[in-house]
Amino acid sequence: MLTLQAKKRKAEVNPNSLRHDGKLPAVLYGPDRETVSLTIVKKELTELMKEITRSTRLNLKLDDTANKVFLKDIQYNYLTDEPVHLDFYEVEDDHVVEMEIPIITVGTPEGVNSGGILDQLMETIMVSGKAKDIPEIIKLDVEELQIGDSIHVSDLEMEGLKPQTPQDRAVLSILSPRKEIKIDLTEPTIGEELLVEEEELEAEEEELEEELEAEEEELEEELEAEEEELEEELE
Repeated sequence: MLTLQAKKRKAEVNPNSLRHDGKLPAVLYGPDRETVSLTIVKKELTELMKEITRSTRLNLKLDDTANKVFLKDIQYNYLTDEPVHLDFYEVEDDHVVEMEIPIITVGTPEGVNSGGILDQLMETIMVSGKAKDIPEIIKLDVEELQIGDSIHVSDLEMEGLKPQTPQDRAVLSILSPRKEIKIDLTEPTIGEELLVEEEELEAEEEELEEELEAEEEELEEELEAEEEELEEELE
């Protein structure tokens, strides 16, 4: 079990002053203890967080006493994304807690080697159980999974734990490969075919307009000839 050193913090100490000094304000609480304000060295926390998950149980050393705790909550600066405050939760081994456990896969599925796609639908799962039974992570061996196979919540090995998610919910699946749509660039596209049809229609309209103009000219010539004949007869 990993250890983190803490010191008690007096109420009058300004949290912002602590942060400027490379430290973080924190609080330790639990159902069977009084709440205590703490100070944590930020650098030590940063190194520790590289090795733990949110469900890791820690030894929080305070006044030479090791307290078994969960890092229950981390508050972050919304601009810098740096931690600004921590909540540590201390419980006895047999105390029942609810905790979110990360789920990771181990190995490469045979179905993926065959061209399939690993689709992990759940990255974490909420469980309840005794504090001593809470794991850091849940590992899933996926090497033998074929295309079409799935792992459900009911398939997870969680002895002593009760999942807070329906048993039939899929955790991950191996999907069939997506079909590629091949486009023959030598064949005209729909857009090109429409453009050709539009050009043909425009040509037909121009030809029709020319025919109408020719007919109108011919009709005008006939009318002029008739008028001339009529004028000659009147004379």
